Amino acid sequence: MNAPVPAAVVEAYGMSCGSLEPLIAKHLRALGPGEVLEVRSDMEEAADGIAAWVWLAGHALVATVKEEPAPRARYYVRKKASQ
Repeated sequence: MNAPVPAAVVEAYGMSCGSLEPLIAKHLRALGPGEVLEVRSDMEEAADGIAAWVWLAGHALVATVKEEPAPRARYYVRKKASQ
């Protein structure tokens, strides 16, 4: 699968969802509508937590790329269009 080209990257290794989601929100605020943020995580619960938060916030999780060693992954979040 081809991942989108991110406008910014957040390395969030070792972070739980409680601290990860505010970090994602902070970085998305700095991006323009439609730009993509790459979030790198090694926490198993990040997959569900990021997907749920992105949906609730109105953004889009456009790709997930699993890496080794598991559960490392890269999540690509597209910022919602401006209201």
